[in-house]
Amino acid sequence: MGLKFRPDLTDYRVYIELLADRLNEDALFKMNLTDAVKILVEQKMAEILPDIVVTKKRTIYQKLKF
Repeated sequence: MGLKFRPDLTDYRVYIELLADRLNEDALFKMNLTDAVKILVEQKMAEILPDIVVTKKRTIYQKLKF
């Protein structure tokens, strides 16, 4: 098994919390901070490197219109 990648995002915690709070405003199930960071990485990968397919290993996040 490979080594775990655990970046120190302490300096960005307030921004990640704000992002998660915004994503959780309309959520049925609350998103954790790790999933908020993963969403950002996935979105940037799709934007910058569209030829790379990211295999998502996180909770699915969908906005429901009701």
